[in-house]
Amino acid sequence: MKFFIHLFLFYIIRLNSASTNFETKFISMRDGVKLAIDIYKLNKSDKYPVILEIIPYGKQSYLSFKRESNFWLDNGYVLIVADSRGTGESEGEFDFLTNEANDGYDLIDWIYKQEWSNGNIGMRGFSYSGSNQWFIATKQHPGLKCITPSATLGRPMEHPPFNGVFSPEWALSWVGKFAQIKNNSLSWLNENSTSWLKHKPLKTLDVYVTGRVLPLYRKFLEHTKLDSYWDQIVMKPENYSNIKIPTLSFTGWYDGTLYSTIMRFKDVVKYSSKKDDHFLIVGPYNHFSGVTGGYDLFTGEKVNTIGNVKINDNSYLPGQNMTKEFFNWCLKNETKPKWSKAQVYVKDEWQNGDIFLNDDLNNIYLYLSSEKGANSINGDGKLSLNELDKTSNDSYEYDPDHPVRSDINPEIIYPIDISFYLNRSDFLVYTSDVLLNTFSIFGEVKVELTISSNVKDTDFVIFLMDVHEDGSSIKLGSMGSNQIRTRYREGFDKEVLMEPNKMYKITINMYEISHEFLPGHRIRLAITSSFYPLLSANSNNGNPTGDDTDPSIKSIQTLHYGSHLKGINSRIHFKSKDSAIEFNSSYRLCIENIFLKLGLYLVITSLVLYFADYF
Repeated sequence: MKFFIHLFLFYIIRLNSASTNFETKFISMRDGVKLAIDIYKLNKSDKYPVILEIIPYGKQSYLSFKRESNFWLDNGYVLIVADSRGTGESEGEFDFLTNEANDGYDLIDWIYKQEWSNGNIGMRGFSYSGSNQWFIATKQHPGLKCITPSATLGRPMEHPPFNGVFSPEWALSWVGKFAQIKNNSLSWLNENSTSWLKHKPLKTLDVYVTGRVLPLYRKFLEHTKLDSYWDQIVMKPENYSNIKIPTLSFTGWYDGTLYSTIMRFKDVVKYSSKKDDHFLIVGPYNHFSGVTGGYDLFTGEKVNTIGNVKINDNSYLPGQNMTKEFFNWCLKNETKPKWSKAQVYVKDEWQNGDIFLNDDLNNIYLYLSSEKGANSINGDGKLSLNELDKTSNDSYEYDPDHPVRSDINPEIIYPIDISFYLNRSDFLVYTSDVLLNTFSIFGEVKVELTISSNVKDTDFVIFLMDVHEDGSSIKLGSMGSNQIRTRYREGFDKEVLMEPNKMYKITINMYEISHEFLPGHRIRLAITSSFYPLLSANSNNGNPTGDDTDPSIKSIQTLHYGSHLKGINSRIHFKSKDSAIEFNSSYRLCIENIFLKLGLYLVITSLVLYFADYF
């Protein structure tokens, strides 16, 4: 996460070679607040279609699409980049996505009436400046002809600042550094997140870390469930049905916003009347390379590796030119692109069709169990195709004052070897036998657990891995981790504490994953209860997240498994085109026997040599 933060900040402040031929104007919104915009256009009297981006990171930052200004001018467009309300040079108070719909409508209305505008307006952006496009499109301004919402945020509580568990690292960094809000600063008092653990309550961590009160950070912690504040930015079926214009979205298998970009594509196709005008591209990309088709957003160079994964040459797409083709259709009445609804990179090749829109895959389950205990990689936790015929459990102690750290490796959000975590006793580790055949997964992966704890509230955090023949455990999925805070087990609209030592069923969604487990590899699942500072360390006392000042409580976390007929099982739920998995259990036993015999041989040899010297 630190790698991501430093990269983000570098590109916010970096200058570029975009056109300097722009004019800054201040446009009044319906409530009198003025938004600052930069207009890039040719000095001609002609009318042009307009491309608009509204961004909170600064309209002159390198994260804005101002870097593309020359490209769009050369192709007959006007480009406008605006500071979101309350950021950069714009007036007003910034709030997370809530003002974007009305401000976007008013800004489009102003553009629509300008003498240099031909009345056809499209939107460009990714991440936040992609997410706000969805809300603006629901307002149905006649001048807005299409949007390109790439790498977009999802439903509140499932995405930052919560991700199922509040993220102090994300919230402080985004509010205090990334977004160009009035009182942010690149200079902090306490950058060392280890010291943050000792500070309570969480709601005043902003002052301890940055030296300033961050109102938006505190607002997040005043709304720790899906209440009326967050409901303002929940897209409902009727909102999607209001979107009657084309959409084009890019994302990547290693993009933290993968699931939400797919979710919005599926929902707009489902509820919109223009079902054939929506397009999705999913490649082996990350958050900063998806919108360009695999090229570094800032340098234009191919992104050759992501984590431990080498990117194939056939995966790159001309993202900018595809976007131009899309805009030419929507804004210049040229030929509609001959694309499938979804273009998805799977099994080292591009596949086209109604992907993600039809569920024609098989359900494959792997069940968790152990004989002596699954604690750490040295335990005997196992993933197998069959349930136990008896119930059993594994347990570990979670200490909130000594959490698992998310900042050990700067690339933890990507597919890297995370074996270094698994020696801890507060990890339960379950590993399959060796695969005899290739096992391909595609779609949502869900982990269903039966758990109990001796406290009223706690967290469960999971990691899915592909164990290679050399023993490396490569983390899978698009997010740094996947987790649940048990108070949200019945939904994010309520906080329901547990009865200590009572069993509960929970489901942790890992969202869409596309991966091939190769012959000779193994499947591994690890379960723990913290990942700090990406996730706030749960104090286990059940107090309100932002206001808690009581001491933390150590907890005993128990995972139960056995027969589903008795209502007690823990398993992984995969989607796959494969109808079955084949494991070679004898291979694992063979390896274990080899190491056992090798160990005995070394012991006996040492004893012989010892006694030989002695006598």
